[in-house]
Amino acid sequence: MADVLNEAAQQAELEKIEKIKISLDRIANKKSKFLFCVPDAPNPIASVYEIYFHATVVKSMGYEVIMMVERGDYVIPTWIEKELTEFKHVPMTDPKLTVGPEDVMVIPEVYSNIMEQTKNLPCLRVGLLQSLDYMESALIPGTDWTSFGIRDMITTSLSLKETFETFYGKNRLNIKTYTVGIPDYFEPSKKPQKPIISIVGRNPNEISKFVKLFFAKYPQYNWMTFDPMLTKSKPPQTMRRVDFAKRLQENFAAVWIDRIASFGTFPLECMKSGVIPICLRPDIMPEYMIERDEAGNAIKAIDDAGAWTENFYDLPLLAGEVLVKFLDDAISPELYSRMANIAAKYSQETSQKELTEIYQGLIDQRIALFNNAIQPQPQAVIPEISTTEPPVVEEK
Repeated sequence: MADVLNEAAQQAELEKIEKIKISLDRIANKKSKFLFCVPDAPNPIASVYEIYFHATVVKSMGYEVIMMVERGDYVIPTWIEKELTEFKHVPMTDPKLTVGPEDVMVIPEVYSNIMEQTKNLPCLRVGLLQSLDYMESALIPGTDWTSFGIRDMITTSLSLKETFETFYGKNRLNIKTYTVGIPDYFEPSKKPQKPIISIVGRNPNEISKFVKLFFAKYPQYNWMTFDPMLTKSKPPQTMRRVDFAKRLQENFAAVWIDRIASFGTFPLECMKSGVIPICLRPDIMPEYMIERDEAGNAIKAIDDAGAWTENFYDLPLLAGEVLVKFLDDAISPELYSRMANIAAKYSQETSQKELTEIYQGLIDQRIALFNNAIQPQPQAVIPEISTTEPPVVEEK
């Protein structure tokens, strides 16, 4: 009976090794699938743009990419460049959707439910963290990604990684950070800018409150326009990102109000467009506003690339000061230089290079795991047990 059981175990092990070899062969021939879970986004959301950018990078590496969507009637975002969205979109519930050990599934932080539902799948699952607030909203108290078997994370900045580790501990996840890239169509205007301030925020009530406070403080500027960055159609609608960039560059400054942002692309879009950002600093310091030493340690906040404050009630005052300087033609050229220098570090070329390295590293990590699994395991050496009785020590 023992021989039969041993033979069955050996056969099962051989079959397991054969399956792993098939997966290794598929990886070697770039037959792995990358599946990106993507939320509905009829209106522009920077985090969704990033997911499509990740998918585009992986596609350029030669792998098949599938966008996993919540519903069959999912509408591909038209506000994103068409070349970034040309993928197969498949509902998450599609019974024909299969995954193997050689595949990779990328799951954004909003989908902790998907993390839980897929914890028994054989593929590599990677968490994508762009917003700590979104992650916390999706988690049940007392759980984290390791509760669902997630071991790898990609995130958008070192400051977000540090904040995550403050609460969830270091070395629990294999965390990789990369540089978010701002498209090159965000560029300075070749024409004189208008005395108009763009205004973007998460909470419409805060935007309304800001505008009221500004005009209460500066009634002499009641001719001033705050541009909500919407189309001029009726009713107003959100714009394609490329059109958003063209509108942004026309205005001389922009207000940003987003307390819960974990990165914040809008101030960078402004800097790259030669538009002065007037911002309420989020709870998590944006990475581009941190000066670090060679070891990556934060030294100080960078607060001279625009007008930044931690107090909401300072924002209208800062906007007034910036407006006066613009009207007096007293904006320092050094300010524009500092903005351009910061924005230059956040190119899509840099982003693509770093993401390529990260995803290739995940594939290499998978290959190493599989190779280790099919290597013959050394037999444990059982130490000899001496049968010699210890000497008897006589009591005196």
